[in-house]
Amino acid sequence: MNSRLFLYSALFFVLILIYDAWEQTSPTSQIVDQQPSSIPATENASKKPSENNHRKEQDAPSTEALEAEDFITITTDTLKVKVSLKDGSIVSSELLNFKKEFKAGSENIFLLNNKSEEYIARADIQSKTEKQPISYSSNKTEYIMDGDSLNVTIKSKTKNNINIEKKYIFNKSSHLINVEQKIKNNSNSNVEWRQFNTLHRGPELNGNTMLYTYTGAAYYDDETKFNKITFEDIEESNFLYKTASSWIGMIQHYFFTAWIPGNNNLKQTIYTRKLNNETYLIGIVTDYLLVGPGESAIFNSRLYAGPKTVSEISHIAPGIDLTVDYGVLTFLAAPLFWVLDKLHYISGNWGWAIILLTILIKILFFKLSETSYKSMAKMKKLTPRMNALKERYADDKKKFSEALMKVYKEEKVNPLGGCLPILIQIPVFIALYWVIIESVEMRHAPFLAWINDLSSQDPYYVLPVLMGVSMYIQQKLNPPPTDPMQQKIFLALPFVFTALFATFPSGLVLYWFVNNILSITQQYVINKRLAV
Repeated sequence: MNSRLFLYSALFFVLILIYDAWEQTSPTSQIVDQQPSSIPATENASKKPSENNHRKEQDAPSTEALEAEDFITITTDTLKVKVSLKDGSIVSSELLNFKKEFKAGSENIFLLNNKSEEYIARADIQSKTEKQPISYSSNKTEYIMDGDSLNVTIKSKTKNNINIEKKYIFNKSSHLINVEQKIKNNSNSNVEWRQFNTLHRGPELNGNTMLYTYTGAAYYDDETKFNKITFEDIEESNFLYKTASSWIGMIQHYFFTAWIPGNNNLKQTIYTRKLNNETYLIGIVTDYLLVGPGESAIFNSRLYAGPKTVSEISHIAPGIDLTVDYGVLTFLAAPLFWVLDKLHYISGNWGWAIILLTILIKILFFKLSETSYKSMAKMKKLTPRMNALKERYADDKKKFSEALMKVYKEEKVNPLGGCLPILIQIPVFIALYWVIIESVEMRHAPFLAWINDLSSQDPYYVLPVLMGVSMYIQQKLNPPPTDPMQQKIFLALPFVFTALFATFPSGLVLYWFVNNILSITQQYVINKRLAV
């Protein structure tokens, strides 16, 4: 049994990866229900959709495609955004410090872009009786930050003398945009207005087919916590959920957008909708707010459009750090990343940080590994006797098993003694796998020589080959399987894993290679002590 430990552990590792990837495709939210295509009056939103009475002015905000229009351009040290003067939507967001590819002349990442993938973030206000403003005006067409912050205001007015101002507030070294929408009621009657924020986009077009990462909608609520809503779920049925405090987002590998509404005294409703041209929308709308003659009302919200950098996003809103999607092992992965981040601070290089973390994990599990390797060493020592018994009882499996158990008893060897320590470590390995896959901090991060991007595969396949060789050496230190078919599978595993890891990020292969080297060293020393 113990002679097949390495084979079983490797297969178990692959199965866990497959399960974890499958689990990430399943939404955690269960609050999905059929509903009409419009959003109900907020005072009735707590009822089932079929119980609501709908009126035209209570429909969800228009999500029609933007036509040719005027824009203003705003440039900071981290962002270059375009704001539509039609409705104030942020229709383009260029990340100035992140390139599409790790090569000279590569374009910057466009997280929001209304031209290619129809990815738009909208913050607007809606009245029960007033029509939306036709357009907004701005003092300038281009704004450039020259200090620690930049405020940009666009203005409009309705036919019934309601003044509307949208203020966009940018801060240095930040991907967070504060949006303030102010209503001044200059009419002679009460008016009711509400704020809505939407994100709509299409599926990810440039994802890595070998490494699944989630692309889709998500939201966080104080009661239900972090929830995913896949595009498939949105296509099947609209989503409607009343909440007191929440944020909504669109997530992809390494980057995301999120609206964090303010006005905590107002109830909010989250909703989704399938749009035309394979685009999907998630939105959040507040209850209506009564504004009397001569009075003003201000709606606040914040838009994050940037990388999943833990140090930047962790303080923005509760649960927003969960957009860094470690899967079911987040409780292990999050602390591992914290340690990795500290090691990076010390070493100044993410590659060395991975190596140091691998060493720390190996030290942590040293005693467990030692128990496993001692058991395997003893089993290897018994290999000649086991083979002799197999030949002697080739036609009688029952007698072979009885004789084998007798040998185990005489030599005081537990055939399962090495299994548990290895299995206990596997969740930690899987968690570290997702840390390396999900951490934008390692995107385009160089290591040594030819490894200039730890998030991409080794361009010359040196690390995968070294990993395969180390895996083969590790096999030779273990007792071989007695079954011929298992021996063939066992022999093929280094080649299979080499081919598989050739497509993986080099940071992950580096971790696996270093772990193998440490395991080989530890097992070699133990084998020498036991004279195997």
